[in-house]
Amino acid sequence: MTTSEPASTPAPPAPQRSKGFVIGRVAGAPVIVTRSWFLAAFVLTILFVPNVQNLAPGLGAGAYLVAFVFVLLLFGSVFLHEAAHALVARARGQNVTELAVTLWGGHTAYTGGLGRPLDGFLVAVVGPLTNLALAAGFWFAYQASPVLNVPTLLLFAGAASNAFVGAFNLLPGLPLDGGQILESVVWAVTGKRTTGTVVAGWAGRVVAVGVLLWALVVPFLRGATPDITNVLLSALIGAFLWAGAGAAIANGRRRRRSTG
Repeated sequence: MTTSEPASTPAPPAPQRSKGFVIGRVAGAPVIVTRSWFLAAFVLTILFVPNVQNLAPGLGAGAYLVAFVFVLLLFGSVFLHEAAHALVARARGQNVTELAVTLWGGHTAYTGGLGRPLDGFLVAVVGPLTNLALAAGFWFAYQASPVLNVPTLLLFAGAASNAFVGAFNLLPGLPLDGGQILESVVWAVTGKRTTGTVVAGWAGRVVAVGVLLWALVVPFLRGATPDITNVLLSALIGAFLWAGAGAAIANGRRRRRSTG
């Protein structure tokens, strides 16, 4: 009499990983600096140089170095934002697969499926709260500085940038963290995550349009002409948010159909 071993269950496919350079690990997942980050760092450095030259006109070519240091400071804050997401996601039972620093800032990927609205809320809110805490720390350090020099200007820039990143990410629309918070709230109220996803996706489209209107309308209200650079940047960000919101709506509807 012969016996046969039961067929083993096929392993699930490995999650798709962003292409780039692995510089460490957080929550068991690789930290990846994507190639697109280098483009973002270059462009942002060039954009920040005129501001540095206005604030510190005697730096000369050193303005480029100061601007680049600020870019590193900014993306360091983005990394801490994503690390906070990853650590809380792992604590809530998720399998974190990567932290990526990208052209658009960064993202944290995890698998496992959020089981409760509270899980989604905690994972989402900790990122912006990290930036707001960093903003407060930079601001107090700036206020404590006895003289105004390049390091104190960087402290002020760190406070302002983290306050903006934290507040912007709390806007209530997917794909922003505030959208995931809204999704969790609607999920808790209705008992249906798919409803939360669709509602937060449509809210994300409202936010996307609002970003562009902000760049166009606010200058007119102040009696000024919209700055073309701000309009183009706002349009780019708005398009990114609109695409992410559309994907969220589609995913929510697909999950609704599959669950009946």
